[in-house]
Amino acid sequence: MLIIASLGVNSLSEDKIKKIILAGADVLRYNFAYRTLEENRTNIKNSQEIIYSLNADTKILIDLPALKPRLGDFETKSFAVQENEEFLFKSASHTMDCNEFVPVNVARLGEIVKLNQTITIGDGEIAIQIINIIDQDTVKAKILNTGTIFFKKPFNIFGFQYLDEKHILNFYQKTVPLALDTRPNYIAIPFFNLKINEALKAMIPNKEHIKIIIKITKKITSEELDTICDDNNYSMILWERGDVGVSVPFEQMGILQKNIISLIKKKQKKIIISTQILDSTINSYIPNRSEISDLTNMVMAGVDGIMLCHETAFGRRPAYTIANARKIIKETEKHMTILHKI
Repeated sequence: MLIIASLGVNSLSEDKIKKIILAGADVLRYNFAYRTLEENRTNIKNSQEIIYSLNADTKILIDLPALKPRLGDFETKSFAVQENEEFLFKSASHTMDCNEFVPVNVARLGEIVKLNQTITIGDGEIAIQIINIIDQDTVKAKILNTGTIFFKKPFNIFGFQYLDEKHILNFYQKTVPLALDTRPNYIAIPFFNLKINEALKAMIPNKEHIKIIIKITKKITSEELDTICDDNNYSMILWERGDVGVSVPFEQMGILQKNIISLIKKKQKKIIISTQILDSTINSYIPNRSEISDLTNMVMAGVDGIMLCHETAFGRRPAYTIANARKIIKETEKHMTILHKI
């Protein structure tokens, strides 16, 4: 099973990258939703030099964003909030102090949201309720649960269409050539619809050298999934359950995951599962039992890879998470080998 480690604010140093590789990461993921294009290009080059110095076989994955509403940047990169606190959220790309306002990278925020609307942030770690629409750009919201808000995390406005087809294609036409110039091993593109994705595939030449991973970030029809599975341009399918989990009722996620694994494996396609694989290891010595069971079930179901996100990008000990994931995978695979011999 492949282990893909996302690199982010707490894992971009040479020391951290070396530890991540030596702990057993097969692929280093660069999420282009964070940092500028040039910053990502520089970081990828640095990683490639480290991989070469270690004589490692670690691959590089460029993950292109799904172009959805996100928070802006802020100096501290994280901001602790308490239940029932109230803050201003404002259309902006950056703030010096979230106590003044929390930036949202959406124009005319006050005209998009509705009074009493509930909005989740990130993968649902924080929820807010709109309690006052101040002007076309600014709203006041109440925090619904205690936690931490991180910079540039998704701002999930249910039912809101962020960009149209023209803007999506313009973004990718500018980004893809510069991304491919870094010579990654894999490039992940979101599934928008069949028409847009045909255009995106055409932007990626040399498919024999750069493998395309198609990213499912929303609930799709069985017909769309069949078409994706039958498309030989896609080497693997990434089930981005973090994004999916904020666009469908969360109680359906277990059933959806089980069904999609089954359907993709029947089509003999490779599947990667992403998000909240071992989040508890950010702070805990032993992973949550539910996470251990979840990862074990993935291995036994034939899942081909996992993508560690918050654990390795924001967590302060990414190598520890990778080592724990490798330990669970190895033990499960050993058990399956024994069963097959019986």
